[in-house]
Amino acid sequence: MAKSIPVAKYLYQRLRELNCHSVHGVPGDFFLRALDHIRPAGLKWIGNANELCAGYAADGYARAGHSIAARQSGSGPKVGALFTTYGVGELSAINAVAGSYAESIPVVHLVGTPSQKAWQTSSAARPIHHTLGDGRMDVYAEMAKQITCAQTKFHNYDRIEDAVRAYDETLQECVLRSKPVYVSIPVDMMEAPVPSELLAKPLQLIAKGETSSVEDDLARKIAERIRTARAPLLVVDGLSYPYDLLAEVNALADMIPTACFGSAMGAVESDAKYWLGTVSGPTEYSESADVVLIAGPMLSDTNTAAWTAIPPTEDRVLFNLASVEMAGTVHQVLGKKVLQRLLLELSSNPLTPVRLPARQLSKNPSVHTQITQDVFWSTMSALLKPDDTVLLANGTPLIGGRDMEFPLRTQVVASSIWCSIGQMLPAAQGISLAKRDLGLPGRTILFEGDGSFQVTCQAISDIIRCKLDVTIFIVNNAGYTYERWLNGMEADYNDVPGWRYIELAKMFGAPSDYPVLTVTVRTMTKLRDLLAHENIHDGKGLKIVDVVMDAEDVPEKAKAGLRRAGEALRL
Repeated sequence: MAKSIPVAKYLYQRLRELNCHSVHGVPGDFFLRALDHIRPAGLKWIGNANELCAGYAADGYARAGHSIAARQSGSGPKVGALFTTYGVGELSAINAVAGSYAESIPVVHLVGTPSQKAWQTSSAARPIHHTLGDGRMDVYAEMAKQITCAQTKFHNYDRIEDAVRAYDETLQECVLRSKPVYVSIPVDMMEAPVPSELLAKPLQLIAKGETSSVEDDLARKIAERIRTARAPLLVVDGLSYPYDLLAEVNALADMIPTACFGSAMGAVESDAKYWLGTVSGPTEYSESADVVLIAGPMLSDTNTAAWTAIPPTEDRVLFNLASVEMAGTVHQVLGKKVLQRLLLELSSNPLTPVRLPARQLSKNPSVHTQITQDVFWSTMSALLKPDDTVLLANGTPLIGGRDMEFPLRTQVVASSIWCSIGQMLPAAQGISLAKRDLGLPGRTILFEGDGSFQVTCQAISDIIRCKLDVTIFIVNNAGYTYERWLNGMEADYNDVPGWRYIELAKMFGAPSDYPVLTVTVRTMTKLRDLLAHENIHDGKGLKIVDVVMDAEDVPEKAKAGLRRAGEALRL
């Protein structure tokens, strides 16, 4: 190995150490020369149509590492990465980065900035392009500070060795805290030489908590409370995915009654002994629960049906990434470690079996009727296979997806706190790419409404350009149906243009050697015919299914909640 390597190559080598083999972004003048070093470092540049898509794709890439298959093999990506230019580029991506922060997704945001000299001389009298024209060069980094857990700005360091060491520490924070980080590098530092020997020291990725005696004591107290409970309940929430709690919650689901909120769909295997299903509001069992464990809590209004799905008991134990909260006290311990010790405690003295309420199954609809929300989602369960990654976009897919039956090891991606429309299409691109980069099993299947799809439709061109395998079902209900139920059922502001979705692959230049399947379905008969077709199941290439539904149709069980949400907007 050479005695020194360029800064840019150092950046990429560290990303590769974290199983990140692709960098998303849009080329910009302040980091063009850095892009020359991506391929020599063993990474790929994924040039996206815009920075927002790049940010969502990097988020998706990181989420691919949260599947059961990725966790078990240890081969999944530990981070996603995007590279943008100063100001205009980074602000185009800031929505996506904020979503990663809200939902604890580890994304590395690299930003190419003006030169070191420009940082010293730029002023309101002689402003640099991509600034606000008032001489405030650091304003974008200050914005990023609010939505990242750590930051490194290379121009703050006199010695390049100190800058790259700070970069290493920032990457470690990204992984250990499962949050995005921000790294800015001046254009004239991209190719500065760095001692290659610095790469010999691996990143330190082992989390630290309190002593094992504290974990043991907590586990014993929790186990004793479960044993004395009339109706114990484990609720699995969305942060169980990034916090790596899936193995533990699945083991617990064979010991105590277990349910999940919408953001944790797929986290618990459907064959678990005490699996209650996904809760969309209060249930008889949850209302009677006298001790509740919540793993990976993300207790937002949209995730918990305006908090009505949270069991009313105050006797709760919350398992977070680096803390466990019990009886109002927060203990600085690793949630995963305490769950592991809890399993040992419960295994040594098995619990008394609990009688569960019967689960209600979806009705089998007439095959000749129009497709409705109440029948579509349960029908689509027939498409799914083990190890699939299923993305449920905000709106009716997020609601209806709770009626799906997920096979073993299915990963479900469902935003329940950031809820930014348009996120899931580019996220699907990132997930599919990570699966291919790292040899992860399973298909990438997206369910997205037409309104969300139109926000980031350029991601289709990114999927085609990379020749990725993505299956997309577009819920074509002529607009923002979720919002119609909140306000303006017939208002034109809730309409979206009527696109010819099945022509998009051709418009975006899909080549003849890339498999494409596009079809429109309007009835249950046509939908079942499609599901009987082998091509829809093979997961190869791009598949776009335009599913036409009524503009006002939502799942029946969601109507009351949507009405309440609409009324709350008027208070």
